[in-house]
Amino acid sequence: MKRPLASPPGARHGFTVLEVTVALGILTLAMTLVAQVGIQSLRERSRAADQQAAQELAANVLESARACPWKKLSPDWAAEQRLPQAYDQLGWQLKVRVEPEASRSRLKRVTAEVHWVSPEGAPPGPVQLVGLFADRSAQVPGGKP
Repeated sequence: MKRPLASPPGARHGFTVLEVTVALGILTLAMTLVAQVGIQSLRERSRAADQQAAQELAANVLESARACPWKKLSPDWAAEQRLPQAYDQLGWQLKVRVEPEASRSRLKRVTAEVHWVSPEGAPPGPVQLVGLFADRSAQVPGGKP
């Protein structure tokens, strides 16, 4: 049976305090960078989710306008449009306008604009969707009945 070789006198049997300190410093730096990337990713995800929600809310207003009879599309109809209560409590704002289209008669322009406040406080650009709605029940002069 062989005996393990004994280490020579004066040989080191572990890490020095300096080596451990440097390794911990590198580990701390790497963990800090990973945490910063993670936090930035969460912020971007939140911003994207807010923008998508704003787009869906504006699209819902245009769908509501599409379901409304053309004669009822008016500034009064626009003033009645509201955000769901959950978004209203967060400070989001909805602006809806109904205007006659200047270039064509029997055509109305409905604009839905959603503004929101980001958690970081930076004001993101509003989401604005526009729909053009024609009077489908109107008779065209010279057209077929």
